[in-house]
Amino acid sequence: MQKKFFVGQEGFSLVELVIYIAIFTVSAIFLVAILTSITKIQTRQGSTGEVNRQIGFVGDTLKQMVQNSSLVDMIFGTPTSTLRLRMATSTIDPTLIYLSGTTVYMQQGSSNPVPLTTSDVTVGNFLVTPYQNPGGTTIVQLDLSMTYNAGNPAAQLTRSLETSVARVSAAQFDSSVYPSSAGTLDLGTATNQWRNGYFSGALDVDGQTTMGTGAGGATVLKSYGNIGFSTSTFGVVFVTPSGSCLLMTMTNAGAIATSSVACP
Repeated sequence: MQKKFFVGQEGFSLVELVIYIAIFTVSAIFLVAILTSITKIQTRQGSTGEVNRQIGFVGDTLKQMVQNSSLVDMIFGTPTSTLRLRMATSTIDPTLIYLSGTTVYMQQGSSNPVPLTTSDVTVGNFLVTPYQNPGGTTIVQLDLSMTYNAGNPAAQLTRSLETSVARVSAAQFDSSVYPSSAGTLDLGTATNQWRNGYFSGALDVDGQTTMGTGAGGATVLKSYGNIGFSTSTFGVVFVTPSGSCLLMTMTNAGAIATSSVACP
């Protein structure tokens, strides 16, 4: 058997083969690193976009509701996780925006709560603080933080939002206005008083009614109708020059009768 040898044809040497393998390995490592970085950037951009969208939606919704409200029905200066607004339209009165678990909800009137955030994010903080400024302007401060809900640590992202919304329009109502519980809230204060009050129906006051600003104040009680008393035991109390008080009532014969009573 004869062997044939090809003159001038040689294979790769061991050194050349090692060099080629090294170059290929380094190139592969760089390519993998580049692909990994691109994947992380895309994942990060996706989580960032979703968090920005949802945190912006909650902030815009709260701003719109506050500006369209008739009253911020909350304790001023106290942060809470529930925003309570009184609205002019009875079907959406009251409007609540609140945090339950890790989701922000909005409830209008008697309707079912609607989630403002999805399961793609978790809300770690939702606090609203109302402030009352002189002149009737109400400012609502919002502190909100969201985290992208993902098992991949590279996709987890947290963003916070701190903003404030002012409600500057005058309050107008087309529905009843009432306190959350009887006998607990006031209308005005001893120093910050309302000017005039106009009513077209009955006015029921369970307590003492004081008119005027104190001793020597000019108080005028003017009536365009009858002033009545529920029973004959009630009447008008007068203060005598000596400082004692007399109750003036009417007898069955139509005569005026007086009796001593404690001064109001």
